[in-house]
Amino acid sequence: MNKNAFINKHNFLQFIILLAALNFVVTGCNNSNKNYELISNTDTVTSSTTSFASPSDIDTLSTDGNKMMNTIEKITLTTRPIGSQEEKTVCEYLRLQLEAFGYKTKIQEFPYILQSLKLKNTPFGNGDAKFFDFNIGKPDGTSQNLIAIKNPTTPGSNDIIIVSAHYDTTNHSTGAIDNASGVAVLMEVARNIVNFPSNIEVRFLLFSGEENYLYGSRYYVNKLTEDERKHIIADINLDCIGEEGANKAILGTRNGKETDVSKLFADYNMHIKKGPSSDQLSFWKAGIPALTITQYPVMDQNGKDLPDEIFRINKAKLKVVSDIVSKVLLNTMCSTSPE
Repeated sequence: MNKNAFINKHNFLQFIILLAALNFVVTGCNNSNKNYELISNTDTVTSSTTSFASPSDIDTLSTDGNKMMNTIEKITLTTRPIGSQEEKTVCEYLRLQLEAFGYKTKIQEFPYILQSLKLKNTPFGNGDAKFFDFNIGKPDGTSQNLIAIKNPTTPGSNDIIIVSAHYDTTNHSTGAIDNASGVAVLMEVARNIVNFPSNIEVRFLLFSGEENYLYGSRYYVNKLTEDERKHIIADINLDCIGEEGANKAILGTRNGKETDVSKLFADYNMHIKKGPSSDQLSFWKAGIPALTITQYPVMDQNGKDLPDEIFRINKAKLKVVSDIVSKVLLNTMCSTSPE
């Protein structure tokens, strides 16, 4: 989803400081042997303990809006276009944070080409037969998806639930709303549920290339095994959340009607509408249940999008979505029976 915003010199200097904190040695997201001290001990959660949170704690769970705003501030210091060093630096930052929470992470690299903006030359202009076609010729570069997995605590469990968001931007926007907001909600949900027991596997997926014809999510879904596809019960995608104004977050389904995934949110009075194209589309195309939680953008009096800047994010609206997604996820984790 595209919005227009511009980086200023101050933000660029802040980004240089972040690069310095990474010791100027980040060459990709797979530098798992690096020991960067970017995350405070107060944010560290361990899932290795034998003491789990009780399911009765779900109703009292409350997410932290300040932590989400801090995540947005950290990753919007500059633009993050596909394949760029800035994109890889942010991926590394998010990987370290997830590992501090207690997750094991994995990097999935993929090639990409910078396709023509003419629709006929894109996966969307060639029909479903070309949607998952990665015979792209000589690539322009490589990018990466970041994957964090919470294994089930119940033996014999095969079901999988996914929460996804994209962390890349266009060349013209630092992407506070699109989509540092969705990333921040995903990270806060991941932090909150890590010590709860689960009857199913939970995957947190941070995609790149969403702004470049969904490259990351198309590649990820294309690489799923048939067994994985069969056992994914839902992808809950997060994209463009928390924009100030009257527009509320919706459940975006393929046709604007109720689905098995939207039924998971039945207790939260969220409107169901036809979802705009984001990474959930890659799951839809493969027949995997999915929806996107998003807001329709606020327009100015001339019908144009307002600036995609951090000052236009409403922290309370972020918290509403993160609370709901956390509780839906925890209820699903606790209620789903292993096969």
